[in-house]
Amino acid sequence: MRIKRFQAPDMRTALRLVRDEQGPHAVILSSSHVDGGVEVVAATDYDEALMRQAMRPALDVTQAKPEAPAAERPAGDQTLPEVHCRAVAGPGARARREEAAERAALRAIPVPVTQVEDPAIAEVRRELAAMREMIEREMGRFAEERLRGVPVRAQALDELAAYGCEVELARSIVASIPADADRGRARGLMLGLLAKSLVIPARDPLEQGGVVALVGPTGVGKTTTIAKLAARYAAARSPRDVALVTTDTYRVGGREQLATYGRLLGMPVFEAGGEQGLPELLDRLADYPLVLVDTAGLGQRDRALAARFNWMGAARRLRSWLVLPANAQAEDLDEVVRRFRCAAPEGVILTKLDETGRLGAALSVVIRHRLPLGYIADGQRVPEDLHRAEAHRLVLRLGELRRAAELPVTTTEKADAAA
Repeated sequence: MRIKRFQAPDMRTALRLVRDEQGPHAVILSSSHVDGGVEVVAATDYDEALMRQAMRPALDVTQAKPEAPAAERPAGDQTLPEVHCRAVAGPGARARREEAAERAALRAIPVPVTQVEDPAIAEVRRELAAMREMIEREMGRFAEERLRGVPVRAQALDELAAYGCEVELARSIVASIPADADRGRARGLMLGLLAKSLVIPARDPLEQGGVVALVGPTGVGKTTTIAKLAARYAAARSPRDVALVTTDTYRVGGREQLATYGRLLGMPVFEAGGEQGLPELLDRLADYPLVLVDTAGLGQRDRALAARFNWMGAARRLRSWLVLPANAQAEDLDEVVRRFRCAAPEGVILTKLDETGRLGAALSVVIRHRLPLGYIADGQRVPEDLHRAEAHRLVLRLGELRRAAELPVTTTEKADAAA
């Protein structure tokens, strides 16, 4: 099969070029719009069996079928030299038989054979992937055009985009808004559907106590969030019921920051001496109703990320929560969630809500990964700026945060920034 690209000002001219060069039996594999016209990918000598093979997952390694040892062959299959060797067992016959057995055993060992993919199949795979992307892109564009044909839906799409919501989430929500809804009802439905998409734990995650570790990348506010959680729990019970643990031996000042919070809150602070010493320390702290573990911040592309969280499997009763900053882009948050999956987080704590005007980006990632959202933090005050996540209140803040971000900078703020 020969595959070639054709470019022309319009589709009719492109098809004529294909027919003139590859004949009437050429097959169109894909078409797309490019600068100056259209691009068509066509194939001649099209082999349907080859195409089906290309659609199947490629086998990277196959094993050679082991050859049956001579000792296991039926008597009728034995060769004359083998029969003759047994009949005339003279000097050295035993050695020859042992050597022949060794050769047969070596032949019986399966030899891995690397299967090299046919270049034509590889090319078809690439073209199919490109075609799939083009179809998905076009279907998404058509879906949005259809939604935008209804003014109230178009307004909802624009509003969700302004909040930072991902396109796929916005389309799925807006598609459920009736075309005859007025503006007020449409907005209420939009926010209600967004709220229903969030997974919120029915109970306060701290109520059950136990050992809770906060994990996440650097600079997301894990230590401050630990202090807020500890103060929240102590307000309902007692500071003596909480123990704080740090494993952060990497960041300068990391231990001192948690120790300062411990003194202010009247709670003991323990140092695990690294993740390896954590299981033993947790055994000693088993009498505390709640143990909060502050972990070292790790970049989501740290090669040792998975290895650094092996200690979590060794620590009994330990639960982890992933801390995400609400002021990050959706693509970066998505990568963090995927990379920290090795820590098996029970849910998410969103921080820095006061530093974003596009909260929809973080909510989109949480919704797409179906992660329970336990708490939100919108400031540095301990514990006043930590709140249980409530879906309807959270979506109502989308507009509030957006408006706050659009406010002009005041003279006082300019002076503070200059200082």
